[in-house]
Amino acid sequence: MAQLLSFREAVEALAACLDDDDLYRRYSWVYASDDVALRDAIFFLSTDEDEQEEPVEDARGREMPAFAVEHKLVHYLEAATFADVLTVQKRQHALSSLEHFAKALKHYHEEDAFLDLGGFVSGECTSNSPTPGISRELFPEYDLQLVECPPQRVGDAARATAALLKINVGEALACCRQLPVSLGMRISGRQREQIEARFAALSLPLKRTTHRALAWLPPDGD
Repeated sequence: MAQLLSFREAVEALAACLDDDDLYRRYSWVYASDDVALRDAIFFLSTDEDEQEEPVEDARGREMPAFAVEHKLVHYLEAATFADVLTVQKRQHALSSLEHFAKALKHYHEEDAFLDLGGFVSGECTSNSPTPGISRELFPEYDLQLVECPPQRVGDAARATAALLKINVGEALACCRQLPVSLGMRISGRQREQIEARFAALSLPLKRTTHRALAWLPPDGD
């Protein structure tokens, strides 16, 4: 259902996706109120369904989804591009605030180029050590561990671990007898879902550690 969002809500909605593919499936365009600072703007994240509906002309004769026209919004950026700008900013400054993201978006919208804080063009930012508790990309990342396993389920756990980590069952068996065992570090939300589902089917819950997407979000569990 179409809804109006604040700048913070729009950023958080994009960052809540599992990965790039999930974002592409969820959102198509970002619309925003015109002639106002991004921090004060109203946003609409359209879906493919919104874009496929019969378009409506706005006051300037531009065709857009009816919801965007109704609320006097304009095309801002494709959702994927909007997310790319946030990602580039975050790679350079993991603890970016809303103000940082707004500045990066304004620069891209006006210059058609990513804002370089001194490490993007050179590629230096790609070698930055991960910030504890914060994901490297726009989306959350996760660590998964098997920390408990009843003796009668060790064989099942070993086979699942061997398949996941691509090691032989004997090695996996030794790992599962000397818990905890890491099943993934800084993996995507989609990978997390797949691994958790595999072990849940064996009645083996996993310990999850979340590296949150945005610095202002509370730590996992708060």
